[in-house]
Amino acid sequence: MHDIAMMERVLCDPASIPHAAQHPDWEVRYAAAVAIEACADPAWLPTVRAMWQHELARPDYTRASVRFVEHVGDTRNAEMIGPLTAVFPAGTDDATRAAWACRGRVRQALAFAIAAIGQCDDGLRCMLHDRLLAADEDYPVKAAVARALARVGTAASIAPLQVALALDEWCTHTEAALALAALAARSSE
Repeated sequence: MHDIAMMERVLCDPASIPHAAQHPDWEVRYAAAVAIEACADPAWLPTVRAMWQHELARPDYTRASVRFVEHVGDTRNAEMIGPLTAVFPAGTDDATRAAWACRGRVRQALAFAIAAIGQCDDGLRCMLHDRLLAADEDYPVKAAVARALARVGTAASIAPLQVALALDEWCTHTEAALALAALAARSSE
């Protein structure tokens, strides 16, 4: 269910963001988040919050396992691994399959939008902290959240960022270190 026309419209016309932010197609919601990032206007923060809450209410996207269905030689090289196939438990509904296809991309785009806007309230900041600490959150989302906290973090962000700093994933670790440095620099001003 790809609404390409709506995706193009939302990227060109900010007036279409509110409708796109609630669209059933995650790719349209992603386009709305990207458009909000491009606008970088604090007036979009209530929409960001509503979108964030909507994304958190979606089905768990970690239920699929991924299997290599074929390979073409030495699998030590990524180029030699064939396509991946998601394998879902029997009876998995379409909403969960769609959530797996999205895998946090809308959350990641919303975190980038918050970073671009450069401000948020305590409630939205708490949502960022929760995603950084969530054991089941994808690393690209955690890295984007850490980047956002570099701009909008407070003293309360230090502990979640220190947890992220200890994670064994390069992008998240790096963004957490940069965020902690930004917070330290702001506190010494």
